[in-house]
Amino acid sequence: MIRYHVKRNGKSRNTLRYFGAFLFVFGGFLLYLFFAGMASTHVIGAFFGALIMLYGGYLFIHTFEEDKYDIEYEFKDQEMVVKHRKGETVYTYDQIDDVTLVVPENEMIYSLILIRAGKKKYLIPFSYKKEACDKIYAHLTARVTEKELKEEIDKEAKEELHDTPDSK
Repeated sequence: MIRYHVKRNGKSRNTLRYFGAFLFVFGGFLLYLFFAGMASTHVIGAFFGALIMLYGGYLFIHTFEEDKYDIEYEFKDQEMVVKHRKGETVYTYDQIDDVTLVVPENEMIYSLILIRAGKKKYLIPFSYKKEACDKIYAHLTARVTEKELKEEIDKEAKEELHDTPDSK
């Protein structure tokens, strides 16, 4: 079993939350000014205020997602367990659709692994931890490609059974 903990900074999350709330209020204030008659002829300004308000709401709402908090990943032989603030989620390797390794030019500084399981995406950052990244990526690709290879072999076996020529 391999464990990896991703620590998220609470100050960054709170800063985005406050900034989103500020943009939401500021955009609402702009809309109020334009519709209260201060500048009622400027539709572009009202549109701009609405966009600011929407973006502020987007920032505020998305700071409550589970990937904005600390997450611990456990990679076991048959499953991957993701422990987050709302509990834990268990994925078998059959449920994982894609595993992607993102390596920059200087791979010793950082690397990323993107895991897609259904609608969920998990981005695991590795700062100065190339060995841990390689170990986890090898573990994941071995388990996920094993599933895909079994499916291909079963599919080819079924096609061979249907393609046998009839004896005359």
